[in-house]
Amino acid sequence: MGKIKKDFLRGELRRLVLCAAGLVLCLLILLRCYPKLASYQPLPLLGIPAIIGLSALRPAMQSRAAIGSLTDTARYFLEREYPASHPTYKVWQGEIHLLRSFIVCRNRGRLLFIPIHKIERAEHRFEHAGMWKIPSITFILDTGQSIAIGFSPSHPKDSEAVFTWLRNRLGCEKAIH
Repeated sequence: MGKIKKDFLRGELRRLVLCAAGLVLCLLILLRCYPKLASYQPLPLLGIPAIIGLSALRPAMQSRAAIGSLTDTARYFLEREYPASHPTYKVWQGEIHLLRSFIVCRNRGRLLFIPIHKIERAEHRFEHAGMWKIPSITFILDTGQSIAIGFSPSHPKDSEAVFTWLRNRLGCEKAIH
């Protein structure tokens, strides 16, 4: 479980650092365009590390809660299957790992564990964002829970590969296109 948690936290920290770099760039451009704000220059820049630190707490707490909700049997299978070679694809703000017994996904700051045997249906959909059609997969579990995972607009072919894997693993009656 340590490797899963470490990979999740590393990916989320990378995402936070990129957001912070964008924030710093915006602040520098703002200070350059409005020289009167130059007297306030140290205050916004000192707040950025505090924002990153507070933002980094959320993924740590979220990963602890997700891992804490697993049963001992699920942890055993995850610890055995995750380090082995498995297909990994890009999703929106993360990646999806296709294991034998589980689907492990880092998506939009969430760590998701989806047991294969609990999936009743997997629906391949397309969401419209402006002029783009962004693929997504919605998992409906036997508990009634619905989990939607959107794919990266820069990697739309990954959704087809994941859906083909799901169709082979679950069968055509459960993987609906």
